[in-house]
Parts: sequence; structure tokens; C-alpha cells
Amino acid sequence: MVIEGERIVEVGDYAELSVRYSSEGSIVHFKDSLIMPGFIDSHIHYPQYKVISSYGSSLLEWLNKYTFVEEQKFSDSDYAAKIAELFLDELIKNGTTTAMTFCASYKQSVDVFFSAAEKRNMRMIAGKVMMDRNAPAGLCDDIDSSYADSKSLIEKWHNKGRLSYAVTPRFAPTSTEGQLTQAAKLLTEYPDVLLQTHLNENSEEIAWVKELYPKSRNYFDVYDKLGLSGPSSVFGHCIYNTADEYKRMAETSSKAALCPTSNLFLGSGLFALNELESYGIDVALASDVGGG
Repeated sequence: MVIEGERIVEVGDYAELSVRYSSEGSIVHFKDSLIMPGFIDSHIHYPQYKVISSYGSSLLEWLNKYTFVEEQKFSDSDYAAKIAELFLDELIKNGTTTAMTFCASYKQSVDVFFSAAEKRNMRMIAGKVMMDRNAPAGLCDDIDSSYADSKSLIEKWHNKGRLSYAVTPRFAPTSTEGQLTQAAKLLTEYPDVLLQTHLNENSEEIAWVKELYPKSRNYFDVYDKLGLSGPSSVFGHCIYNTADEYKRMAETSSKAALCPTSNLFLGSGLFALNELESYGIDVALASDVGGG
């Protein structure tokens, strides 16, 4: 592999390349090692870095006991910047150079994250969590502020270097229909941004969604009918999808993020990979830190 500056310019057989480049630069032999592309993590939460391995008997208990408590600290830009640096360095240490990342519900948590990623020349897709209900008051935004903050962040960071923005409603229970509608509006206004959220992770969560959105046929329908499905939408977990949900995900070319360590750690369930593949749904691997 021949590297000039920060770019790989050629890959091939050593016997051939060593002759052509013998007088240029230095040769480093990584004996007994593999040189491979960086890993891609398709679903991860940087504000949960410090709650890794925090035990919870179920998803909703874990969110309230650990995650929401920790994420409120990200209203402090200095704290958020410190964790962003630690988080990104840990990704690099473990070979991950690209990630689709949930930030906190505070605009500044996104700014410091993208700044740290830009400094490291990493490929990061991230967004401000949108949540206007069913969470501590200090974490909640509102319909207007979440839209305005997201719009401002898209204008500032999307397609800047190797950075991209993802509209990020946390999950249906923490967003009103009005907020999800505004999230869809952002996707219409900025067609090349992505969307990330959660879907069918936990049986209690699914029952809660049915209570909050009684007119929806199923969990995916909440997102689908509001315009949040599509080829640039990535849904984390998808453990308990129904046949109708698989079908609609396939019809809309929506994507799924598989989070095996998180699903097991929180006792959420097992991911039916064969089922998604049988419908032709694209699946990517994810850690779901801090759940995983």
C-alpha cells in the first residue's frame, strides 16, 4: 500500500510496488498484521460513553436510571467537548473511523462533537437528539427549538469535509407528532441529509408506542406515515418487526442497524437477520454504545 501525504494512492503486490517506489520515502513492514479499512459503526451514542456497562434490567429502566442523568451533563460545553475527545479517541483505538452518532439534545453537544471529529479527519454522521416529551425537563427541547437548532447545525456542518448530518428524533415515545413532522420537514428541505432513530427495540417500548400513537398500525408506521422512512433512514435495533413492518421497510428502502451486544446486555431480544435479508432490507452492524 502506497501512501502519499494522507491519501492511499496505490495498492498492489509488494514485489511490484517496491521496485517502482524504492527511491521514494520509507518502507514500513507491518509483519504479522492486517491492514484493512476502518470499521463503520452504524448506531452509537457518544453522550453514553461514561455509562458503558451500567446495568439495567430493561431498556426503559436503563434510560431513566443512567442515560438521561448522564446526558443532562452535556448542557455544559466543556464537559461535552471532553467526552467527545475521549469517545473519538476510543473509536480510533478500536479501529472505527466512521460512525453514525447520536449526540445529546443540546445544540452545543453537536458543535463540539463535529469540531473534534473534524480535527481528527474522521467520517462522522451525527445529529442533535430531538425529544420534546417523556424525559427530564432539562433534557427536553420543543418543536420550534429542535427544528431551528437542527436547521442551524445542518447549515453549519453538513458536507463540511468528511462530516454529514442526520436528523435525530430519539424515538417515537420522546417526540410528539408535531416534532416528528418537523423532522420530516428537515428531510424535505435538505434531501441529502440522513435520519437516525430507534425501532422495535423492547417489548415495553412497543406497548408504549401503541398507547402514544393509537392510530398507527405499528411502530414503523409512526415514522412512515409522517415521512421519516426512506433510503437515507437508519433504524436501530428492529428486533420485533412485524411482517408488515419488514414489507414497508423494504418498499421504502429504509435501513436497519444491528446492535447485538446492546440487545443482549439490556435483555431486549435477538435480531432476526435472516428475516430482514429475506425482504431485501440493507443491514449494518452497530455497537449502540453505551447500551453495548
